[in-house]
Amino acid sequence: MSNNQNLITSLRSLLGALEIASDSQLYRDTVAVCSYLEQPVYRLAVFAPFNHGKSTLLNALLGSKTLPIDLIPTTGAGIVVRYGEELATEIWLQNGETVKQPGIEILSQYAVLNEDRRMREDVAEVKVSCNHPWLKTGVELLDLPGTNDREAQNDLVRDKLLSADLIIHVLDARKLMTLEERQHLTQWLQGRGITKVVFVVNFLNLLTLDEQQEVRQRVCFIAESFRSDLPAGVSNIYCVDALPALRARLKGNLPAAQATGLTTLESALQTIAHTTK
Repeated sequence: MSNNQNLITSLRSLLGALEIASDSQLYRDTVAVCSYLEQPVYRLAVFAPFNHGKSTLLNALLGSKTLPIDLIPTTGAGIVVRYGEELATEIWLQNGETVKQPGIEILSQYAVLNEDRRMREDVAEVKVSCNHPWLKTGVELLDLPGTNDREAQNDLVRDKLLSADLIIHVLDARKLMTLEERQHLTQWLQGRGITKVVFVVNFLNLLTLDEQQEVRQRVCFIAESFRSDLPAGVSNIYCVDALPALRARLKGNLPAAQATGLTTLESALQTIAHTTK
């Protein structure tokens, strides 16, 4: 039995022996850590409040409209994007049933918030298969729900953060480091020992040049104050204009994609994954 398996068995035995309530944060964190230790892939999770451009950024990295994006909160469940020969979606329901279809059309039924902006309670897991060379190396991408809408989404995100090898924390340049985002840094990340974090500042292109300069200075302070555990020589802060980056990728315009900061981020992510897998 591997060291990881020994640890997993011990942790699960302790949960039972100590009779820890299944709805407690300690129980959920322990289950999330066990799930993380069991997975053979390198998982990269994108984390931010709603409407910060998480799904758009992931679509830009994939070079396709693989994940749902809209002007309203959309992602209602954590959506795992993994390698597959053909684009397809698989939904695991709480009752043990699975639904699998080609393409991503069923995401609108199972993985998007309803008219009351609530997640479906019968969905356990959502996975999208995508034919992308980076995913073929054993990398998975996790698109998490936004964190400033409902407590159920917040609970899901807190749990899933512990199942990721690297966190991309997307920040909005127009309202950089709100109180909520500062609490996320101290309570959801640093306070739980999560230090493999990369910050991505979005929407910088919507600011004036003077505003951009001010944001870049504040961003440098964030990068220096949060001690990310990353390979030597790799920065923990990047500025990427996600929507222009996606448009450039869809058109196959490499110079335009480079101008958005996307290729610099992509190179860093690949270096981190290759070095720490």
